[in-house]
Amino acid sequence: MTGGRRSGGGQRREAGPPRWQDPELDEAALAVARRTRDVIETLGQLGQHRWVAFLEPLVPAFEDGDRVDLQMAARRARAAFGARDSLLDAGVAAQALPLRDAVDRLLLLLDRRRALGA
Repeated sequence: MTGGRRSGGGQRREAGPPRWQDPELDEAALAVARRTRDVIETLGQLGQHRWVAFLEPLVPAFEDGDRVDLQMAARRARAAFGARDSLLDAGVAAQALPLRDAVDRLLLLLDRRRALGA
């Protein structure tokens, strides 16, 4: 068995090795979690509850999710920077840009690990 786990529907999830065994990946995910929490706090103060509802469910995956959870959460977080509807237009650009950069770094690390089979 290769460290996968079953999710809904009986499909096999390949989670890879535990996150803590890859300190660079773990730190990148925790950095995204911290930045996401900062953005959520500011969005809440600004009354941007739609964006809060969009981002809040992602934080647990960034804090303690496996690689599959990280990939899904990071892709969803990156989608918050779309061409038509973007966090950058929600009044938090100063915090959202570092979040976007942190998410991009996490996605890059995940892609590299997958390409290397690690």
